[in-house]
Amino acid sequence: MKSKKLNKQTVTYGKKLKNARISLGLTQEQVAEILDLAPRYISDIERDKTRGSIDTFVKLCNLYKITPNDLLSDFIEFDIQKTDTELVGFYNLKDESKEVIYTLIRYFNKQQNL
Repeated sequence: MKSKKLNKQTVTYGKKLKNARISLGLTQEQVAEILDLAPRYISDIERDKTRGSIDTFVKLCNLYKITPNDLLSDFIEFDIQKTDTELVGFYNLKDESKEVIYTLIRYFNKQQNL
């Protein structure tokens, strides 16, 4: 069996974390306070200046209700299901607001004959 040489790549997920934070309506300062971290540290992670510790990575995933797969799926060479990090705030909406969105989805799918 031949060994496949892996491409050298830089793993970045700061933009996805930022999108998830914004979709939940949180500021960097609020996230830093909740996780007992410095706001600058959150900013550095979102700008991919640092990846942060694994502990911080897990805390951010839990806070934003996303999985590591959601953040790392672009770097994995096999198919995994991922969540659009810009939509995680959807799950915090009231049921009435979710229903409006579901109605719009059904409408647009019908328009496209899906």
